[in-house]
Amino acid sequence: MKCRKSFKKSIVSYFVITCAVLVIGYSIFLSQYLTRGFSLFVEFRLEEVAGSYLEALATDPGTPLPSEGPIKGYMNYQELPAEVRAEVSVKQLKSERFTYIHKGDNHYKILVIKRADQNIVFLLFSATEGHMTAQSQGRFDFYYFYTPALAGFLALLTVLFLAFRLFNHIAKPVEKLHEWAIGLSPENLDKEPIHFKYDELTAIADLVLNTSRRLVARTESEKRFQKHASHELRTPIAILQNNLELLELQGITEDTRYQASHARMVKAVRNMRNLTTSLLWLSREPDAPLPAEDIDVDDFVREIIDENVYLLEGKNVSITTDLATASIRVPRTLAHIILVNLIRNAFQHSYEGQITIKANQTLFEISNLADPPSENTTGSTDGYGLGLQLSIQLVEKIGWNIQIREEDGRFLVQVDIKGA
Repeated sequence: MKCRKSFKKSIVSYFVITCAVLVIGYSIFLSQYLTRGFSLFVEFRLEEVAGSYLEALATDPGTPLPSEGPIKGYMNYQELPAEVRAEVSVKQLKSERFTYIHKGDNHYKILVIKRADQNIVFLLFSATEGHMTAQSQGRFDFYYFYTPALAGFLALLTVLFLAFRLFNHIAKPVEKLHEWAIGLSPENLDKEPIHFKYDELTAIADLVLNTSRRLVARTESEKRFQKHASHELRTPIAILQNNLELLELQGITEDTRYQASHARMVKAVRNMRNLTTSLLWLSREPDAPLPAEDIDVDDFVREIIDENVYLLEGKNVSITTDLATASIRVPRTLAHIILVNLIRNAFQHSYEGQITIKANQTLFEISNLADPPSENTTGSTDGYGLGLQLSIQLVEKIGWNIQIREEDGRFLVQVDIKGA
């Protein structure tokens, strides 16, 4: 069984996942932004010291190299700390605007500037981890670690709150629409359509209600047609039946010239009578009682095969049966109509090969190799198309299951006799 998604769970999951991704992403972004901000501050400070030094140098050539807090100037590459010289060369320092070096607990950022006399000055910013005061360390931890976490948590709560508010405004009306649609029945379709908070849901409710009304009206019309058609057919069928009995009394069955025609007329009348009975039963109310009786599977199916075997005359078709010697309790007339039409379907549309018929207490199965009809093949007779459609409806209404499929070039029909 396929597991269907819940609209409510889908919305909640979507918002939770979306919020989590956004909050985590922005928390990481905030942390990285803080780190990048500190780096930019160092770069701005280096540029500020460099600009002040060059301005002072233009006024006084004897201006000493900068030495302000963590920033210190060097005239020669060899004067730089050994850790710096071990990581970068002069060429690398000159090729980049700012050079960052992290060695152990030490952090360095270097800016190379060129003086008016073409000499090179290395401005070095240095910082060592663990050399901050407890107060400074606390402030750093608060802004670097705790602030992003707290901001992320508050943002998550805010977004979730807004998400659940949105859910209550959207999902609940949809659930109400779902419950209303499930509660629709032929008895309450005449009520006024329900109105929802959103016009789109109201439009859907109107569409569902109008469609249901049309379907019910069409079903009632089909039932009336079936009932009227079956009653109209009963009169000519009765006339045919009476005339056939009259011909039998006059000895038509003893005349070899008319025996075959008489037999076919008898079978046709019987099939029409069964179809009429089927139409009448389909037009009955669902709660009408369904008479059932015990029938023998073997004899019942063989009788149907014998009634329709004439359809295989002139065809290179063989019949294989596997019939259980068991008794089942089913509505005999309806079961006869269903099996007759399915067996006739196989006989009419088989032109060579083998037809396999199996039956037991719970399953009826028939398979045949269906080939395209030849030019000499006659079409179906006795309103067989109507009979097949009625059989499918009867199978559904009687509470059985039917499957029609193609497997390996063979048509397979299975009828699961539930409750038999």
